[in-house]
Amino acid sequence: MDAAFEKILKKIAELDENFEIKSNQLLIEDLDIDSLRLIDLVLQIEGEYEIELNEDALANARTVEALWVEITRAKDLINA
Repeated sequence: MDAAFEKILKKIAELDENFEIKSNQLLIEDLDIDSLRLIDLVLQIEGEYEIELNEDALANARTVEALWVEITRAKDLINA
């Protein structure tokens, strides 16, 4: 994870800037990111990293780490 990703997560989840994001946290249950916030999260991530996230992969990304893996994959595809 990088600082930009953590900043986006905190903004979307409306968390205090001092909140510690952990890789095993669940997006919905732990960070309270509902379906509308998830859409906003995806849009902000795509804009920040200039990538396009796969919808099927996103459906399976339940944790912070799983989402970061999808971001990394998308970045790697662009740089390949």
